[in-house]
Amino acid sequence: MNEPAKTDSGWQAGTAGGPARVAVVGTGALAAEVVRNLGLAGIPASVHTPDGFWMTLHLAELQDCYCAVAAGIEPDAGRRLNGLCQVAGVDFVDVRCDAGGISVQTFPFGSDAGCACLECNPRGAAPVTRRESDPIATSVAGALGAAAALHCAGHGARRLLISDLHEASESTALLRRDDCPACASPWRAPRVIRTRNRWSAPESLRQDTAQLGDQTVHLSDAMVVTCECTTCGPVPELAAQINRPAPRDDAVVPCPRCGATPLRIETRAAFSLDELMARFGHGPVPAKFALATIAGVAVCFDLEAGAARDAADPA
Repeated sequence: MNEPAKTDSGWQAGTAGGPARVAVVGTGALAAEVVRNLGLAGIPASVHTPDGFWMTLHLAELQDCYCAVAAGIEPDAGRRLNGLCQVAGVDFVDVRCDAGGISVQTFPFGSDAGCACLECNPRGAAPVTRRESDPIATSVAGALGAAAALHCAGHGARRLLISDLHEASESTALLRRDDCPACASPWRAPRVIRTRNRWSAPESLRQDTAQLGDQTVHLSDAMVVTCECTTCGPVPELAAQINRPAPRDDAVVPCPRCGATPLRIETRAAFSLDELMARFGHGPVPAKFALATIAGVAVCFDLEAGAARDAADPA
């Protein structure tokens, strides 16, 4: 494989130097140091914010990367990126520079289907306070994170911990945990199929589709199936929330009739094919991808690719 052309750009390396080879999720000095060091090695990178990467980092783009790097992001965003890399079959690096020191964790999902993941061996409860006042530690962490992104494959999952720059580093092998929630489902590196994300079958295929109606499909995003006020009950204005991605835990949606909170919201991520066709036959499912086991084979339907094609060609 030819190395990508070297670029002088840091944050814009992905656009200036051709397709990104590393996806970096993070903001602030640590993410900037990771991208700067990748640029010094001639590696184009795309940068995504922790709050927005689920929308901006498409599965197809991630599959074209060597690695994804989480640069000092919050645990919930880290877990979501960990799961996305498992599905994409792409190496994953988690680098932090916080009150617990410098931590670099590597998960070679691309070459080791049986390696541990981020949730198998939680680092601990150290706060995610960035050492913005310590530029040297941040620079060292960024260089280590970039190096790990380029040398992750083939070494199993590992954690490098430097509690202080004046102390010796500690390198530990990370073992896969049988009861890990992220590894319990068989969705590591499934076969990816890019689909148009349309859920109404033509007349000629309806008989075949009916035979698959009981097939269970797991969406990447839980969908709201019930949304009503605990005081008023069902409210027509709240019906617009149904069949949309579940709101974040910190998102408060008051009842438009009485103003009461919280609402009674039920969400689900698993649906039968019949249910999906009934709910979304009029348009695309607002999810990143869908997972299913068909004839014993794990399959991922890339729903974003179809949405992009439909936007470019509505007909």
